[in-house]
Amino acid sequence: MYKINSKWKHQDSIKIEWNLGKRCNLDCGYCPEYIHDNHSPHTDIEVLKHTVAVLNALEKPVRLSLTGGEPSVHPQIEELLESINAANNIVWLSMTTNATRTGKWYVDQSKYVDQYVFSLHYEKNSKTSLEHIIAFHSAKTDTKILVHIMAHHKYMQEVKGGVFSCKAFEIPYVIRRIRWTEGNHDLFDDMRYDYHDLEWIKQSTKTAEPNCIIDNDELLHANDVIKSHMNQFNGWSCNAGIESLMINWDGEVHRATCRVGGSLGNIYNRTFIVPKDTITCTRNWCTCEADIPLTKWK
Repeated sequence: MYKINSKWKHQDSIKIEWNLGKRCNLDCGYCPEYIHDNHSPHTDIEVLKHTVAVLNALEKPVRLSLTGGEPSVHPQIEELLESINAANNIVWLSMTTNATRTGKWYVDQSKYVDQYVFSLHYEKNSKTSLEHIIAFHSAKTDTKILVHIMAHHKYMQEVKGGVFSCKAFEIPYVIRRIRWTEGNHDLFDDMRYDYHDLEWIKQSTKTAEPNCIIDNDELLHANDVIKSHMNQFNGWSCNAGIESLMINWDGEVHRATCRVGGSLGNIYNRTFIVPKDTITCTRNWCTCEADIPLTKWK
């Protein structure tokens, strides 16, 4: 393997992952403290709206993904969605959410959202979240949907039930192994799984569309690149920062969720500078689905 790039020709736009804040209404054991808690203050709506204006002024069209924490718990999230909708240079909006809002809420906001990425977390009340996802899917809006089924090794029976439900309702999904906050992230803590469960995960056929072109030929989904341990790009050239940016909960900006290359400044205090050059990967493993499809080569 010598090259990966996006199936969707995203090289002419910029994908931005925006962590709106650390606040979350769940407390999953594998989610690190620097990403979530249940007490941090919500980011001021005027700061968020000013950031929308900054993103709208970038030279490339913006594909924006709202993350957290849990973005839907922000008390003025609807106002933010309206502001993003009014920004003509933001051409795509995705929201990654734990599906704890009602199906009706997701339907009501779908007029602003191009895609929901729902995550099912089996440490918590995944049954209710799955009901919300099914209710939204049954409403048949134009908003795309993808379910991340978080394959917690202690809840594999429930995980398999979630896969069955997604198949039954024809809801696109991927199965994601867990990376824990402690221990060896490099191998995704595969040793935590029962051998048969791990083999089931590896062999399960996801229903999400492939989004990566491998060596100008083979099509794979980013999750399959990770699942097959093909995600080793140390020393490769990568367009992180040119095709993507990551806005941290405190406004610090990095090239991608991997944060390779360090801070690019802070977009909340207006010190952010857009990079112009590629970067050489320094990580042993590329571990985020958002980063895998970025153009990279050796």
